[in-house]
Amino acid sequence: MERKRTKKVFVDYNDYHDRPFGLKWGTAFSLAELTKVITEGQDEALNQVKELPIMSRLEIDEVLQYAFLKSKTISIQLNIRDDNQNLLESIVGKFEGIADDEYLYLGETEIAWESIRNIAIVKVD
Repeated sequence: MERKRTKKVFVDYNDYHDRPFGLKWGTAFSLAELTKVITEGQDEALNQVKELPIMSRLEIDEVLQYAFLKSKTISIQLNIRDDNQNLLESIVGKFEGIADDEYLYLGETEIAWESIRNIAIVKVD
């Protein structure tokens, strides 16, 4: 005996109307957006700050003096690490000659002397 199958018919109910196209569950992102977000996340995860050598206070003072006198932009690498033990990004700016016994001031940023790892003059092309 052969079974007879009935055709499935979907009837709208409760003012719900199914999408007219064949795609039932679309993604929240288009494929291009999704790959862009993934790539940005990978770049951020792989971005490791190169560890520069620790400078003495005398070496730091010499670089600061030169930067101040020649109005050069400097990059300060702090000896502070994030939760993943990576060094933080360097602070870049012009040194205006403002400092005291505890802090060096780079614009509005207050930097403790003991947290400075390395200072370099930024070469502008």
